Amino acid sequence: MAAAVAPGPHYVVVESTHERLSPDPNGKSTNVIRVRQKVDVYEIKNGFARVSPFYDGAVEGVSGQVARWVAAKDLSVTRPADEKVAADEPPVAKVLLNSDDFARHRAAFIKASQKLLDDRVCTLKDFRDNGGWLKSTQQGKGIYFTYCGGSMKSDRLYLNVTTGRVYR
Repeated sequence: MAAAVAPGPHYVVVESTHERLSPDPNGKSTNVIRVRQKVDVYEIKNGFARVSPFYDGAVEGVSGQVARWVAAKDLSVTRPADEKVAADEPPVAKVLLNSDDFARHRAAFIKASQKLLDDRVCTLKDFRDNGGWLKSTQQGKGIYFTYCGGSMKSDRLYLNVTTGRVYR
């Protein structure tokens, strides 16, 4: 898919990309946006697309006017296709499609989720209501979480996608 070259609506075409406060690969990262997320491009500069109006940088802890910028190569005017469930995958796969990084960790998400269903720890409704597995910003790299049985912190389960270990 082609990179953003002109203003207008675009979609993220990579698994995730950083929004930065300057059109520079070393600019301060303020947010991560994910595949298929829509953004409005205001301008292209130095291989970066500005995806926000300028605003007071004090809210980001910097002085002056700032805007959010994304690598233009990570955007396209064409929205990437949604993930599909294969005929041989279990029913839980369909409700996990919106999980963060689903394409990358599909097998780990399905295996862990199916075990949680088989052990009656979670229901399909739990995974559907919570959008599958979400990337943890607190637990470290490769850790995702979901809620089963409620929405309290005590209902949160974590999955290490490298080892397949599920824990509270």
